[in-house]
Order: sequence, then structure tokens, then C-alpha cells
Amino acid sequence: MHAPTGSLSLLVSLVCLVGVVPPGAALGQAETKPGAASIGEPVGAVERSRLRELAIDDLMQLATSEDPQVRANAIEGLILAPGRLEVVLPAALADPNEGVRTVAAMAVGRAEVKGVLSAVEPMVRDSSPYVRAAAIYALRKNGRDTNPTPLGAMVTQDPSPRIRSHAAFLLGELGDKGTSSLLREAAKTEVIRATAAETKVLSVQIAESLVKLGDSEQLHTIRAALYPATPEELDATVLAVQVLGSLGDRASIGQLRSLGSMRDSSGGRMPLEVRLAVAGTLGRLGEAVDLEEAARALAEGNEPNRIQAAWVFGETAGSGAIRALEGAMGEGSERVRVAVASALLKAAERTR
Repeated sequence: MHAPTGSLSLLVSLVCLVGVVPPGAALGQAETKPGAASIGEPVGAVERSRLRELAIDDLMQLATSEDPQVRANAIEGLILAPGRLEVVLPAALADPNEGVRTVAAMAVGRAEVKGVLSAVEPMVRDSSPYVRAAAIYALRKNGRDTNPTPLGAMVTQDPSPRIRSHAAFLLGELGDKGTSSLLREAAKTEVIRATAAETKVLSVQIAESLVKLGDSEQLHTIRAALYPATPEELDATVLAVQVLGSLGDRASIGQLRSLGSMRDSSGGRMPLEVRLAVAGTLGRLGEAVDLEEAARALAEGNEPNRIQAAWVFGETAGSGAIRALEGAMGEGSERVRVAVASALLKAAERTR
């Protein structure tokens, strides 16, 4: 799944970067204040600072995990603490796992950590195209005059739709409007052997980047992807939901609410992953959100659902989200722990 993203929202197809989760948080209806959860006592500035440090400490520890997905998610989470991120970056940039190296290089760009650029420079010749693309992005974001041509070749010529999506995302993040025509060309180019689901994900990713570069008409492409024609297209639906949040598309709020409550001809609801994506995106857009379902997923769901449910709280400002995540600190698998710590750090930043 995308973290997106989307996070990110960072898009890396090699590792799952949607990461965050608190078990055991019994939440009720959202408060009338947009984006706020209703649980526990208010969190003051001193308490918020303490919890922020606890989350950072956990992420620092998890950055040395034996699980590469955990290492990658910890690096991504630490982007909100650039000083601490810089401490773990040298090892991450040399990690044997290409997904971790990719996320580390992207973190260098996102956080603009200039102190490790000498370690990033050789990565433009890495054996992995994901790493090479991320290294180019990191160097250019930090003001280095690195040749961006390989990114253009990836987005228009690479046989892998995932690599094309990765390159498209980075072009959008770099913000060079001169690459808009290149992205439009990529949108029209067929990727031989790509599935319909992969093609839809790619179209959403290209559209997101074009919106970032000033083409708001591409929002229609993203909104159209909200409605999956087949179960295989659910990844594109979740990505589209998260992308609309990252782009701040308040005009899509009505569609998102409709999607979250949609039922099929037999009365069945949209899958939980879609409903959670909608809740998180509405929270990010400052809307009041009923967090009861997310709370159940956090307390009782399987690992992927708990991770995604925690992401919901990370996207939702307010003391309730922080208290829910606080209650989950240190619980579950390392993948759940890194999700909780990342979400808590994000929620603490959003509630400032």
C-alpha cells in the first residue's frame, strides 16, 4: 500500500510505508471541533513535548531493527525530527536493503539534511533504480546540480509501472514545472504488461505530481480513481483518497464522505482499508471524524489494519489522537511499534 504518501506521503513500492497504530484506544464520536478526537484529558505543551521525545526515542531504536520494513518506516517517521534523523542516516544510506536506502535518500531530500550529501552522491550509480531516483531527488532538493534526466527516462520508458510511479512522485516533489510535459507524455504512454490496477495507480501518481506542478485539472483524474471497478483496484482507491488529503483538496470532501458510507447492491460496505483511508484524509482536511471504527481496528484488527488505523490518528489533530497513541506505545510487533511512534510524533506536531 502507498504511504504514501503519500504520504507518502512517500511512495516507495519496495516497502509498505503506511505506518502507524494504537491498540486499545476506546474512542467515541469526534468532538465538534474539526479534526479532534474525544478521549482523555487535554494534552498541554509540556506533556506533548514529553510524548514527542518518547516517540523519537522509540523510532531511533527501531531504526536499527532486523526488519528492513521497520528500519525504513522509522527513518520516514524521523523526518519530523531532522536533528535526530541525521544521526541514523549514515547507516541507513548504506543499508543492504534497497528499500531502506531509497527511503533514507528520500528523507535526506524531504528534511534537507545537507550533512550527509557526500554519502548520497555515489548512490546515483546504485544497482537499484529506486535508489538512483531517490538519490537524484535528494541531491537536487539540497541544491546540487545533479543531472535529472534519468528521472525523466524512468517515468516514460521504464518497463516497471512501480518504478514509473516512483519517478513521477519525485518529479512532483522537486517542483520543476518544466517537467509537466514529460509527465503528460508518461500519462499517455502504455506500459506493456502492466495490469489494469498497476496502470490506475500510475495514473493517480502522475496526476498528483501534475497538480503539485500547477495543473489543478488533474484533480479530476484522482477523484475518478475513488471508485474501484474491481477488487484489484482497491490500492488505487486508497492511494487516491490519501493523495486528495495530501493535496488539501477540500472540494472532494463530499465525495470522500459518500465513499466511506457507500454500499453495494447486496448491502456490503466498502472494505475497511478504504473506510480508514477516508477517515484519515477527512481528519487531515480538518473535518470532524467519527473515530469509533478506527478505534476498533486499533484494538482488535490484524496488523495491517492496526497500522492503517494508527495512521488515521496521526492525521487527526487533537488531544484525543495523542492520548490514543500514547496508550499504544511499546505494544505489539515492531511494525506496530514503529507505526505508533510515527503517528504519535505526527499527531504531536499537528496539535501544536
